[in-house]
Amino acid sequence: MSESEAFNKVQEPITNAPPEIREIMEQVLRLEKEKLHQTSPRINDDILRIIKDVIQ
Repeated sequence: MSESEAFNKVQEPITNAPPEIREIMEQVLRLEKEKLHQTSPRINDDILRIIKDVIQ
């Protein structure tokens, strides 16, 4: 398997996800990126808020 094929296989669940799921994933990744500098970030409540906002 080439590197390109491996990358596409890993990306498949993301690219084939429904729009709502992709929105949740993008927002959670953005949140995690913002919190990388913290030694022990607490993001569970933020993730729950993101999911509730996208679903409603």
